[in-house]
Amino acid sequence: MQYNERKFNTDIAAVCGIREAVIADFIRGWQLTSDETTYRHKHFWVKCSQKIMTVHLPFLTEDMVQHSVRKLVDKGIIKVGVFDDDKFDHTYWYTFTDYGEELLDDGVCIDAEDD
Repeated sequence: MQYNERKFNTDIAAVCGIREAVIADFIRGWQLTSDETTYRHKHFWVKCSQKIMTVHLPFLTEDMVQHSVRKLVDKGIIKVGVFDDDKFDHTYWYTFTDYGEELLDDGVCIDAEDD
């Protein structure tokens, strides 16, 4: 998946911040395009490492992503899980809560051009 532009949802930005809104948009895009998805607990989940997020969002560090993901979880916008059978693979799986889906559906999405 290649992003040439960055977007963020203004409703999520109002609740958490712009960085979190950009990460939420990335997770939504990854959900829609990744081969690593699963349906569990009445939600579609997508597997993605925080390192991969920094590759696609190079203006963020792993610490920034980790902090922002934690904030999205604390605000009840996303859920994080570990579903792999391999006990050594601790890559997180992400999904949106019902509240997060509502924010995504109702919010306005702003395009922010890359420099």
